[in-house]
Amino acid sequence: MLKIIKYIKYGVYMIFFQLKGIKYALLKKFKGMETASEYVKKAAFLWSEFTIKTIGIDIDLSGEENIPNEPCIFIGNHSSILDIPLILYTSNKKVGFIAKKEILNVPIIGYWLKRSGGIALDRENPRKAIKSINECVENTQKGYSIGLFPEGTRSKDGLVGEFKRGSLKFATKSNCPIVPVSIDRASRCFEDNRSFISNKIKVVYDKPIYTSNLTKEEEKNLSETIRNIIISNLK
Repeated sequence: MLKIIKYIKYGVYMIFFQLKGIKYALLKKFKGMETASEYVKKAAFLWSEFTIKTIGIDIDLSGEENIPNEPCIFIGNHSSILDIPLILYTSNKKVGFIAKKEILNVPIIGYWLKRSGGIALDRENPRKAIKSINECVENTQKGYSIGLFPEGTRSKDGLVGEFKRGSLKFATKSNCPIVPVSIDRASRCFEDNRSFISNKIKVVYDKPIYTSNLTKEEEKNLSETIRNIIISNLK
């Protein structure tokens, strides 16, 4: 019975969250994009907080002092849709996420993706993909941080999969510091059982990597370096 109440409560909140889009549109029209984007940041944080508290996630957070004040690129492992609210809540930054184009078809989440500095990436169309990467770079210049999950899909076994080729091109092109994020299998709180399950989830932010200081060899091995850092912080 308690779980059913949680689902109803969360469903009602998500309808309310979608209605916030009306205020966003009015702020954008009458007060400008900067005010509207700050509203999105606040709305996203509150949604993340509500999601985490409703499910009953106990966050074991470390390394938050490693998050730069400037826009940065959060690169993490991916086991759950909950990775998104976990990063939004623990970083408390304006974060847009790079996601597959199919995410635009997801009610509510698809709507807010584009309004929060995120990008829906069409991997099957190289021309559109390049355009999306350039748009992401522009968003960092507007003050957005970007969240990226280079595995390309959610891991079902808790292990960190191989990073997709070329997944870090945007990160190096943006010249923003890269912050590796390790999230210890948030799928235990939802995907594994298709049900809200209370649990403790470890989130670790490692030291930022400044790509402008990398040698050619370091840049070549950057993907594997970040992956190894993420894995080491999950142990």
